[in-house]
Amino acid sequence: MRTIATALDRETAHKAWDWVTYGYKEAEDALTNGQAATFALTQQDTHIEWILRPVIFLPLAHRESRRLPACAEQFSCPTTHKIARHQANGH
Repeated sequence: MRTIATALDRETAHKAWDWVTYGYKEAEDALTNGQAATFALTQQDTHIEWILRPVIFLPLAHRESRRLPACAEQFSCPTTHKIARHQANGH
């Protein structure tokens, strides 16, 4: 957003900076609640729209790889976590 804002007219750039400074909070809340969020800018005949969608799990690396990132063992598989949580709750 910061890169794009430098090429925008003054009014549209202010809208972009306002979103970077404050507006992202609504998007963050929506994503935290499992909902999508959008942000759009229009300048003259160009319309740009970002659609943010929640992601539950992103794979870090293939577990068979020889060189895994340092954080690879910090996170468990979400399926395993859900199973453990349901077993603890008696579901």
